[in-house]
Amino acid sequence: MNKYQTFRFPNGERYGLLVDGVSSEPLIYQNLYTTIHHRNKSDSINTIRSVYGVLGFFTELCRLLGIDIEDRFRAGDLLTGSEIESIALWSKKPKVELSKAENVERVNNVVPINLRKIELARYTVVVDEDLVEANTTYNRLTVIAQYVTWLANTISPASHKAISRMTNSIINHRPVKMSSSSGKEPFKSLEKDQKTRLLEMIEPDSVDNPWKNEAVRYRNRLIIHILMYVGCRKGELLSLKATDLDPGKKAICIRRDADNPDDPRTNPALVKTLSRDVEIPDELYLMIEEYIIKYRSKVKGVNKCPYLFVSHQNGASVAMPLSHSAVDKIFGILAKTLGFSVHPHALRHTWNDDFSEQVEPFLSSGEMSESEVEDLRSYIMGWKEDSGTARTYTKRYQQKKAMKFGLHLQKKIRDADKDRIEIKNMDVPF
Repeated sequence: MNKYQTFRFPNGERYGLLVDGVSSEPLIYQNLYTTIHHRNKSDSINTIRSVYGVLGFFTELCRLLGIDIEDRFRAGDLLTGSEIESIALWSKKPKVELSKAENVERVNNVVPINLRKIELARYTVVVDEDLVEANTTYNRLTVIAQYVTWLANTISPASHKAISRMTNSIINHRPVKMSSSSGKEPFKSLEKDQKTRLLEMIEPDSVDNPWKNEAVRYRNRLIIHILMYVGCRKGELLSLKATDLDPGKKAICIRRDADNPDDPRTNPALVKTLSRDVEIPDELYLMIEEYIIKYRSKVKGVNKCPYLFVSHQNGASVAMPLSHSAVDKIFGILAKTLGFSVHPHALRHTWNDDFSEQVEPFLSSGEMSESEVEDLRSYIMGWKEDSGTARTYTKRYQQKKAMKFGLHLQKKIRDADKDRIEIKNMDVPF
C-alpha cells in the first residue's frame, strides 16, 4: 500500500508526500497535483492529508483493476464507462476490502488472466455487505474526478470535450450527499442525563473515575469542562497555551497558530476556525489555574513547553504537549466506562444545543433577533459571519425539539386511545 510521509520545512510548515509502499519513491503526479491545488492554496494539513488518502486509495485501485492511468492518458485513451463503474463500486468499500482483494490477486497471480478477472469479480460481489458512509464515497469520487481531470488535461492529447465527458461520468456516480440534518451525523449531542453522568464521573474524587493518577484526573476533568462549556474543537483545545488566559476579563484566548515551529507533534494542533476570546465562569478559570499550579508545573521541562495540556507519563525526559491520539484515547476510555458514545465533537454539539435552549426565551420575547443570535453563536464558535453554519445548528436544535414534541404528542394519543379501549372493555356485558 502507498504511504503518507510527513516532514517539516525550516519555517515550521508541515507537509507530506505520498510515496510508494515498497520503493518509498514519491508518486510524482499525485504529489504535484496536491501541491498545486491544495498546498499552494494554503489548505490545512488535515485537508491535504485527506486528499492524499483518496489519491493513495485511487492509485491502489487502479493497480488492482490493471489500469496504468498515466500511460493510458499519454496515449490519448481515457477511462471507459465500465472502468468508471468499477471505480464507483470500489469507492463504496472500506480500504480493508481493497487490501483483501489485492491479496486475492497475489494468491491467484499464477492463474491465467481471464480466470483471475473472474475470481476478482466474484470477490467484488461477495464484499458488498459492508459499505462506507455515503459522504465518504461522495468525497472519494469528488477528489478522483478532480485529479483525473487535471491529469488528463496535463498529459493527454485527448480533447477537452472527451475529458469533460469522463469527468461528468465520474461525478454522476456520486451518491446523494447526506446533510447534517439527515440524522446520519457521526457525533450527536449528549442528553441531559448523559451530560450529568459524564460530569459526575469525571470528578477527581469520583469512585468511577477510570484514571488512577491524580494529575491525569485533574487534567482530564479540565479537558471535559473546556470542551463542554467553551464549545471549542479538539484542535483548538490542543493548541491552547498556558499563556492563553486573560486574567483581567477571565477569558480563554483561542488563536490561529498554524505551522508553529515549537509544536513537536507530528499531527499538529490546528485552529480550524477564527481566532477569538471566550469569557469563562470563575469556576472554570480557577480549575485552569489549579491544574497549571498544582500539576502541570511538576512535569519535567514544562517551562519549555508552551501548551496548556501536557502528557503526565512517568519517566518522560521532556514535557510533551498532549496529542490528538491521546485525547481520542481519553474519550475511548470514557465511552467504555459510561456505556454510551462520547467524543470531543459531541460536546461541541452539546454546547450548541445548550446555547439554543438558553437564547430561546430571548427570541420569543423579541429581545434578540435571529440574526443577532446567529452572529453571537458564530463569534463564540469561531465561524465567519454569514457562513450559514450557525443556521445549521439552529435548525438541528429546532428539528430535535420538533421530534421530542412529536413523541410527546404520540404518547398523549396512545394514552388517550388506551383509556378509550379500557372504557369500551368496561362497557362489554358479561
